Amino acid sequence: MASAQQAPAEAGANVVGRTVALLRGFAEAGQSVSIKELSTRLGLPPSTLHRLLEQLLAAGMVERAPRRRYRVSAEFSRIGALAARKTGVLELARPVLEEVARETTETCLLGMLLPQTLSMMFIDKATSPLPLPYEVRMHRARSLLWGATGLGMLAWLDPAQVERILQRGEASPVDGQAPPEPGRLAARLAEIRARGYAMTRGEQTQGAVGMAAPVFGARNQVVADLCLTLPQPRFGPDDEARFAGLLTQRAAYLSRMMGHLPG
Repeated sequence: MASAQQAPAEAGANVVGRTVALLRGFAEAGQSVSIKELSTRLGLPPSTLHRLLEQLLAAGMVERAPRRRYRVSAEFSRIGALAARKTGVLELARPVLEEVARETTETCLLGMLLPQTLSMMFIDKATSPLPLPYEVRMHRARSLLWGATGLGMLAWLDPAQVERILQRGEASPVDGQAPPEPGRLAARLAEIRARGYAMTRGEQTQGAVGMAAPVFGARNQVVADLCLTLPQPRFGPDDEARFAGLLTQRAAYLSRMMGHLPG
């Protein structure tokens, strides 16, 4: 009786193991691969590979290539890149977040760009001894149009992406204000790029000051940013220059660790 109950579980585990081996074979192969090459590489019969490939094709993980060959799909590549990027950024950014929070005595956050939806979310934070009178919601998608963390990435996206975001008409989360006119937004983003950081007051959260500096990846594309958030009464006249210098310096360091080559 026990062996009969275990058989479906063992069969399922076997299918999962073969599927993982097949995906690994694709990842380690060249641009495309044939069933014969996969059979030799993995030691699996062609009939088994046919069945697994049909399931992966249906799931969108692989696609057909010319001359009866197969290759990984854009979706497979996207998932792998997102997983690798998030793990790498989190590992590298945590000590940077803690350092910035310690030196400023304010809360430092890591904002992550979500390229598939052209939005962002906070994925990590280092708190300070000084409490925040407002809540910062983690792991929740936010618009790039409002607040320093969104603008700190939006300024380095290409114009077509900015236009797509504007067309969604995402209103201010504070007062429901409509998105800015394209020309006005373009001028603001150019100013942010010239400064090297974004700063806003009460734009994403009422009564808060936000500052953010972009983090770039190996392909010289913005992938994240470092952000400081604090109540406006704690933001002194000398704090912008001091905080901006620290944020841009540490964001540049994190970019280099991510493989970014300036210029």
